[in-house]
Amino acid sequence: MPGRTTEKRQFGRIQLDRPLRGSLDEYPVWVVEVSVAGFLVEHNMRIVPAATRTIRVQWNEKTMEFGCAVARSTVVRLARNASETSIYRSGIQILKSTGDSDRILRDFIAERVIRALNEQKANARGVPPLAAYSYQVGKGDRFRRCEFVDGAWRNSETTSSEQPANGFAIAADTEASQVDLLCQTYEKTTTEGRRLTRILAELSISRQEGTPTRRYEP
Repeated sequence: MPGRTTEKRQFGRIQLDRPLRGSLDEYPVWVVEVSVAGFLVEHNMRIVPAATRTIRVQWNEKTMEFGCAVARSTVVRLARNASETSIYRSGIQILKSTGDSDRILRDFIAERVIRALNEQKANARGVPPLAAYSYQVGKGDRFRRCEFVDGAWRNSETTSSEQPANGFAIAADTEASQVDLLCQTYEKTTTEGRRLTRILAELSISRQEGTPTRRYEP
């Protein structure tokens, strides 16, 4: 989406162990990385960067459709002979959402993040389970900034939605129990787990108005 900061894009990327099948206009593509702002896709044909494209992505028998721009496209593996095909990667920036595609994308991201954090919890004692966590829709321009400094949490309200380096920012009206759960998870998990916790917080900020919340029990 326009206006995303570099920091938020860095926190928000999710690499997929199993690519999602999709299409960019008439070209078949495989989504290998997702964020609330766009996709990284692989494909076998050269695609010229353009500002008017449509991407469709399949997940869980649902189709997400977005108006998008191809920000960049590079070759990652050249065919060595006639029996091989070249592999390209393109960065896709989401410009607009069709139907409930925005909600489906965030459901997908939240499911993958919570699953990854629960896997970390299984391998590290003290990390709380996230089965009871539900990301919530922010309804205004106020945010809660939670920073972990010198072993303690500093919470304050702000008008900035940027994610801090040591902690996370979340919608101001998020339930206190949910904020506490994120704080516990962030405090006791790994560096990657902290990045994933920021993504969950980001979902409550970078959402389209009126999208319903969901609860996950992986």
